[in-house]
Amino acid sequence: MKNVVLRGYPSRTKYSCIRTKKNFSNTHKTNIDHMRILLLLTALYFINFSAIGQDIPTNYTDLAEAMQHPDEVESLVLNGKGLSAFPQEIFKFKNLKYLELVDNQITSLPVNMGELSNLSYLNLSGNKISRLPDSFSKLQLLHDLYLDYQIPLNLKKDFTLLSKLPELHLLKISGEDINSLPAEVGSLQGLEYFALSNSQIEILPNEFNKLNKLQFLYLNNDEKLDLKRNIDVLSKLPSLVELHLEGDHFKEIPSNIGKLQSIEYLFLNNNDLKELPPEINKMDNLKYLDIRNNEIPNLLFNQYHEQLSPMIRIRLN
Repeated sequence: MKNVVLRGYPSRTKYSCIRTKKNFSNTHKTNIDHMRILLLLTALYFINFSAIGQDIPTNYTDLAEAMQHPDEVESLVLNGKGLSAFPQEIFKFKNLKYLELVDNQITSLPVNMGELSNLSYLNLSGNKISRLPDSFSKLQLLHDLYLDYQIPLNLKKDFTLLSKLPELHLLKISGEDINSLPAEVGSLQGLEYFALSNSQIEILPNEFNKLNKLQFLYLNNDEKLDLKRNIDVLSKLPSLVELHLEGDHFKEIPSNIGKLQSIEYLFLNNNDLKELPPEINKMDNLKYLDIRNNEIPNLLFNQYHEQLSPMIRIRLN
């Protein structure tokens, strides 16, 4: 089966509609603002193709059908197909730009992965990858990468490979066995969106502050994350405007949170907070604060509305 495919960036600007899979799949489904933006992106997508006189690309969801038109395949979605290995037939699609293999049982990527030289979007969420092949660095047009690790064998090498991808702007990785990030993460100079979920990371490396273009950061579902010790690194990210700390089981927010001067959107929902520190008022650019699904008494909600800047929109439920 082939259908029209939308390749847009879901977000308030480009990215922020993307949510971590665990615990939050239903949290934002009714978010009207995001729905309006998605509809607008859809409309603009079709208007753009119509205006430049190009055919709207098709989205193949059946491998056998795609094999009948290998030169036409730009987008292939094989989600939940029970695949235990990366299909070798995919290398027949020389014009492939968009590939989704979500929720399969793939554990390794082929050594000739770099042959997919036109690939700009790769989603391997819901699989259990352990390492990236050396040829991965040849995916010079790759813009968006979604990757679930099982037991990462060499993250240092993987991030070195990713650092050689000049167009990589979005990286979403997940893995319960990820307990640290290598210093090489600081080499991803073009990264604008980084999501790290369901990990066991306590401290970000100092090199993290080299991500000068990073605007959107998700550190969700990490019970070991030590926010107080990470504030200094986060405060040195000059472009960071949106920070998600959801489902991390924080019982308190440290007073040095006020150092995060660039943050405009702060998500603290789905934690175990009982109160907020007054230093949040020192976040001079803060516009939006999400504190849903915590243990904060209703009485404090009224106080926050009175004490915090009237420019801050607080989401309570």
